[in-house]
Amino acid sequence: LTLSMGIMVGAMGLVFSTIFQQEIAGILPYISVGLILWGFISSCVNEGAGVFITSADYVRNVPIPLSVHVYRMIARNVIILAFNMTIYLLVLVVFPHPLNANYLLAIPGFALLLVNVAWSSIALAVLSARYRDIPQVVASLLQVIFFVTPVFWSAQTLPNRPAFILFNPIYHLLEIVRTPLLGGLPHLMSWGVALGCAVIGCAATALLYRRAYPRVAYWV
Repeated sequence: LTLSMGIMVGAMGLVFSTIFQQEIAGILPYISVGLILWGFISSCVNEGAGVFITSADYVRNVPIPLSVHVYRMIARNVIILAFNMTIYLLVLVVFPHPLNANYLLAIPGFALLLVNVAWSSIALAVLSARYRDIPQVVASLLQVIFFVTPVFWSAQTLPNRPAFILFNPIYHLLEIVRTPLLGGLPHLMSWGVALGCAVIGCAATALLYRRAYPRVAYWV
């Protein structure tokens, strides 16, 4: 998994540095962090949508909280993320950036990212257990979101940021982790959107989870 991610990062860096004439020392760290974080988010969302369905035998027979299945899935993807971050470290060794205190902001940024990934995965897991078409819909939507979100291309290249960036929560979730890892300071708007999504999403998911909890074992 890490090797395939490394090949993807290297290929994208080559394309942007040659075809689009961008400096590889600046674009390669940006692309590496963006693709690694996107891989984590998309894997959690995709797998989260089907986590109760794939764990149906445990859901029906083992008396443990349903959310444990989601947390186990997230923990597995965090381990994969940790391996993939070695690509980012190698890129920093080759193209070093000056260290500053902004790097520490990646810690609360990643914590907010985890909270948002957790509630969205639980909500999708519950809805997918009831409506089996949702995993396919989620997979299709993620493909579209990938191209309209500044994952491997920078929003700074646009003179005016369009609505599909400003109102894209995944963009803001990426920014609060990626910008500190590149030595920058995330915009307050990104922190506000990430925190707002966490609060509203957790509240709505808690209501959905409580209401659907007794029925999930019968749905799967």
